[in-house]
Amino acid sequence: SVKYARNYCEDVEWSCEDGTRSDENFLFKCFDTAIKAGATTVNIADTVGYIMPSEFIKKINNIKNNVANIDKPFFSVHCHNDLGFAVANSISSLNAGVRQLHCTVNGLGERAGNASLEEIAMALITRNDFYSFYTDIITEYFTEISKLVSSASGFSIPPNKAIVGEN
Repeated sequence: SVKYARNYCEDVEWSCEDGTRSDENFLFKCFDTAIKAGATTVNIADTVGYIMPSEFIKKINNIKNNVANIDKPFFSVHCHNDLGFAVANSISSLNAGVRQLHCTVNGLGERAGNASLEEIAMALITRNDFYSFYTDIITEYFTEISKLVSSASGFSIPPNKAIVGEN
């Protein structure tokens, strides 16, 4: 499917569903196959929000140490929040070399949701003394976009959600 997609576009992202609970040797083969087929981004998904941040870093490092040419495509993560670690796992993965984080406004997603764009951005911006990563996200629009997504989706803003830029 990656080879087929490359016939139609240059940028193809391959993702392994439930990768954090998959057999690692199988996972290594899958990543290797996707890269050889031309994937320009490879993604590991914590589809059911199961893994802990320290385990996630270890998993990512194991992939990097066991998959040839893993440095060629962008490395990406997709984290669900079933156990409340989607943002922590996403941010922790940056320290393991990941450079793309899947996230959603208001943390919307199946079951308990996905990693929250607002929380990730604010952690990176507020703790730039700890995280040496840059984002050019304009945080002043978070309130407006959060309300828009809430209105369009029908999901109210969670009560524990801090809305940045509230007037």
